[in-house]
Amino acid sequence: MKEAFFWSIYEYLLSLIEVLLLYDFLDSTIKRNRKVRNIYYPLSILLLSIFIFFLTQINLYSMLRTLIMYVIFLLIAYKLFKGNLKEKFLFVTAFYFFLIFADILSANIISYFVGRNIKNIIIEQNWARIIFSQISKLLLFIILKIIKDDYKGSNTEIPTHYWYWILFVYLISVINLLVIFYISLLLNAYAVNMQHLMVAVSLGSLFLVGMTYYIFIKLNEFYKERSNYKIVEIKNKLLTKGIEEKEKVYKEVRRINHDFKNHILCIENLLKEDKHKAAINYIRDLKGEAFQSNTWIKTGNDVVDAILNQKRAEGSSKNINMDMKVSIPKDINIEALDLCVILGNALDNSIEANEKIEDVDKRYINIIMKPYKDYLFIEVSNPSILNPIGEDGKLRTTKKDKENHGFGMRSIEKIVEKYAGMLNYEYENGQFILNIMLPLLRESS
Repeated sequence: MKEAFFWSIYEYLLSLIEVLLLYDFLDSTIKRNRKVRNIYYPLSILLLSIFIFFLTQINLYSMLRTLIMYVIFLLIAYKLFKGNLKEKFLFVTAFYFFLIFADILSANIISYFVGRNIKNIIIEQNWARIIFSQISKLLLFIILKIIKDDYKGSNTEIPTHYWYWILFVYLISVINLLVIFYISLLLNAYAVNMQHLMVAVSLGSLFLVGMTYYIFIKLNEFYKERSNYKIVEIKNKLLTKGIEEKEKVYKEVRRINHDFKNHILCIENLLKEDKHKAAINYIRDLKGEAFQSNTWIKTGNDVVDAILNQKRAEGSSKNINMDMKVSIPKDINIEALDLCVILGNALDNSIEANEKIEDVDKRYINIIMKPYKDYLFIEVSNPSILNPIGEDGKLRTTKKDKENHGFGMRSIEKIVEKYAGMLNYEYENGQFILNIMLPLLRESS
């Protein structure tokens, strides 16, 4: 009785270790969902470990047990962790592959050295099973740690079709391990030893998965470099636009100054000829022109002024009403070009969303930019006929060529990350709102 109780405790601890390794692995790759209450994590760990413990009553690695555990792991990832569906499928499948790989490889190695049947080592409660389970969990821990240290929770830029191929390789590798394992169990029943073949197949599957993961990392690096190149290209374009807009403003000022003398002479002649009404009309027209020239945004930051005026002119040409309440402190540790990138990309997205609004009277962009405590607060809001926020909480592009778009928002995210700021966006009642908080002063590193 005491021995049965001991083995029950031991089996439960093994189940608990598996669950803890799963949670730690998913937290390092796709991160916890902070919107989920903290109490749900320890509670789900307890319930899942108990559930897996009871699943041990089903034959180990039976198709039913394998399928149930895989589905449960996916549900846990879906409910408690962030990331999109393809990321959750990939990392849950990867974990499950390494879990099965560690068990099968450890069982075959021990079977080879102690001369016992593989099935007996896995199922029977004896010293061989203790060694097997400890080696298996240690091997699983080492493999997962290598992946976590290499991956470091970085954002992935790989196109969807590559994700599917990688996931397919992982699933095929899991199925391959299980099929070969079933065959080895059947042959073991007829006293045919399959340890050498099983070790070779297991290592071959590991090599295939390892190569796939290597390709995954290299593809991610390639698309990140491509993304960074696009972001630099966007910055250069925005800077060029800013310079062009600034030059346009200077030309306008020079034109007004050049014409000022002629305006004065004309008014003087009208007054000399007692044509007061004509002079008044002339002054009224001149006043209107001067007022129109003076409606340019002036924040004191030349680069920001240039991008805001350029976008205001573009919005006006597309019947978009733009309300700008902008105030930028003089002494801030935020580069003007970074502000230009944020505003330029945010307003480009807002203008594009407004162009899809058929009723021009409902087109608008509201911009608020002002200091708030120790932060520079930026808010850009506009109407949108589509919700641009996906189920994973990330912004998604509505354009067909998704690989070559979406870089504007990534530029904003990188700048916010650079200043350790805060980024939030929401969609409610047909309105999209982007909020950004950038520290006015960065801590010295």
